[in-house]
Amino acid sequence: MSVELFRSDTLLVKKNTADSAQPWVITFDHHSIGNGFDRHGFCEKILSGMGISAIHILGRGNDWYQYDDVFDALAAVRKATAGALRRITYGSSMGGYAAVRFADAVGADAVLALSPQWSINPSRARWENRWPEDSRRIRWLDKIDGSARCRAKPVLVYDPHLPLDRRHAAKIAAETPSVLIPAPYSGHPTGTFLNEIGLLQQLIEDVLKDRFDAQAVTETIRARRSISTVYLGTLSERQPDVRPRMALALAQAAYGLNPDATLAALSLARALTRAGNHAEAVALHREILLQTGRMPMYLVPFGEALRLSGAQREAIAIAKEVTDVAPETAHLGNWRAAFLWKCGERSAAICEQKRAVALAPKNHRYRLNLYEYRIGRCGWYWIDLFRSCLEKWASRLSAEPR
Repeated sequence: MSVELFRSDTLLVKKNTADSAQPWVITFDHHSIGNGFDRHGFCEKILSGMGISAIHILGRGNDWYQYDDVFDALAAVRKATAGALRRITYGSSMGGYAAVRFADAVGADAVLALSPQWSINPSRARWENRWPEDSRRIRWLDKIDGSARCRAKPVLVYDPHLPLDRRHAAKIAAETPSVLIPAPYSGHPTGTFLNEIGLLQQLIEDVLKDRFDAQAVTETIRARRSISTVYLGTLSERQPDVRPRMALALAQAAYGLNPDATLAALSLARALTRAGNHAEAVALHREILLQTGRMPMYLVPFGEALRLSGAQREAIAIAKEVTDVAPETAHLGNWRAAFLWKCGERSAAICEQKRAVALAPKNHRYRLNLYEYRIGRCGWYWIDLFRSCLEKWASRLSAEPR
């Protein structure tokens, strides 16, 4: 039974008590949680099933917990767990960001963060481009987004083959001593991979009960990764274009392990497209859409598969369906404009890019894309040629004796 500890317009804190003598796990939600509080807390069902007492902190949206009253909520958590044997914070991606940064505020003895961010604040992490609209929309608070230092020693699990995730982990470790656990080809976030290889619950328990062994975890990841559809599927998608057969073989192996795993099916569909098996790829994409209720994240690769198969008209219709789901989302409009351009629909691409710019006027990349569509590729060719001629002319002038 859940008991509310704190509620405001921005935050909800609830606790599930298994045994008052047990230590506490304090969780934070990840991105794409939707708005409002009508949902379970992060890992709530798993922790309840494990018989672990937990406090779940839910934000109203994808705001990286930049709320003025967040420390009031955290104070309520600290008070509710006063006298506990041990407290740990736990989160994934956006929740991992919070688990590190709020560890001291709740008096955490340890931190478990899966694929965490150090920051996505544009003034601090210009290199992070995965959440452009959120990062520009959020009002970043120095008291939260300042140093990531905490007294506990965070355990950071991440995919070292994702350059951005690797950079975030390194940034956190540079500000506070951390235990870095690379999980190669585990994707973002790493939780699904860890759960597939039967390590997630063990990892939570080991950190919670202060028996975490970094070397043992690393060895277990290496020993079990080949049974993960995430690992094989991600490895497939990371294959270079010159190795389409290897990509296909890995994706087929992932799909064979669990045909019901959506990500494994998606990896196989993409590998089939790369191998030129367009009919099979499109058919598999259609199955994925039936299983997922036509979610935009699966419509996007389906549209690409249709375009590459030559089904331009249906591909363009799918691109429209993607943006119709969330017409106020600028990055989807930017994607659709690029898609239309690839389909040869230049005028439509310009119109869609104008809409993306109107939705996100401060995004210079979107403005540059619009300019590129307007002048066309031929225009860029002549601009580059003219620039090259100017540079040669300037070089000759500087070399002439005076």
